[in-house]
Amino acid sequence: MEFLSARQILPANLEEVNYDLFILASGYEARSIFLPRNFKIQADKKIAFGFEEKTSELNRKSNNQYLISEGFEMVNCSGEEALDLEPIISNILSEKANEHLNILVDYSSMTKVWYSGIINYLIQLSKGEKVTIHFSYTPASYNEPKKSAPVKVNKVVSYPFKKSTNTGKPTALILGLGLDKNRAEFIYKTLKPDKTFLLYADPAMDLKYVERVFKYNQDLIEEIEVRNLVPYPLQDLDKLDEILTNLCLNLRLKYNIVIVPLGPKVSSLISLLIASRFPDINVIRLSPGPKAPVFERIPQGNPLIYEVEFVSDDSDY
Repeated sequence: MEFLSARQILPANLEEVNYDLFILASGYEARSIFLPRNFKIQADKKIAFGFEEKTSELNRKSNNQYLISEGFEMVNCSGEEALDLEPIISNILSEKANEHLNILVDYSSMTKVWYSGIINYLIQLSKGEKVTIHFSYTPASYNEPKKSAPVKVNKVVSYPFKKSTNTGKPTALILGLGLDKNRAEFIYKTLKPDKTFLLYADPAMDLKYVERVFKYNQDLIEEIEVRNLVPYPLQDLDKLDEILTNLCLNLRLKYNIVIVPLGPKVSSLISLLIASRFPDINVIRLSPGPKAPVFERIPQGNPLIYEVEFVSDDSDY
C-alpha cells in the first residue's frame, strides 16, 4: 500500500466510526487508558499490547484489569520489537466484504518501534483496497524528568525496502528536541552533520516544558544558527506536517536527510509518515531500552487525532 493523505480531525469524530480494530498499549502511565475511559469507542476487535518490561510499576496492573473488563485482548511483547499484526489484519480482511479497514491506534504509551512498525506493516500490506487509520495521542501534563538512562541506538525505517542513500551528498540533521540532552548531544556528535535544524514544541501544553527544553539543550542550541531553530505548535498536527515537509523538500536535493525526533511523540509520528512518502529520508530512534526511568504521565487536555489513509498500489482512489 502507499500513503494517500493525512489530516487532523476532532476527537469527537472517534465516536462516529465503527472500527474494525482498536489497538493501544497497556503501560504503567495513567494516560494509557484515557481514550477508552473517556470516549465511546466502537470496535469489532480490541487489542491491548502490554509491555513485557515493567509489568508491576505504577498503574500497569490496574490498567490491565480495566482493559480486560472492557473487552480488550491482552497481548504481551517487548517494547523493543515490532508488533506482529499479520494474523490480526489477515483475519479481519478475510471477514470483510468491501476490504476497507478502519483502524484506531492510540500510541500515547507506545514505543516508536511499535507505531513505526504499524506504518511499516501497512505500507507492505498487499491485501485490501484502503485503510483509514486514526492515530490518537493523549498529551500529558509536565513533570520534571528523572536521570537519563544510557543511550542505545536503533534505526527505525518506515520504508525499509525502498530506501536509497547518496553518499556523495552532505548530511542534514533534523533533530527534535526533548528533555533528554544526553540523547540529543550524542546523536549530534555521532553524526557530525553538515547542517543541523533543531525542532521544538512551542507553544506546548505547558510553558514550563518549553523553558526546560531550552535549559536542558542550551549547549547544543548555542552551536546552531538561530535561523535553524524551528518551533512547531504541539496541538496543530497539520501545521507540524507542513513545517517538517517543507523543510525536507528544501533540503533533500542537496542533502541526505536524517530525522531524529526526540520530542513529543506527535513529532515522531509525523516524521515517520514523511519518511514513508520520501524513500530517501531516514528516521533514527535513540532508545534507552528496558532501563528507561519510570515516571507518571497524567493526561492533560483532549487527544490529538491524525487521520491517515493508505491505498493499494493499483487503487482508483
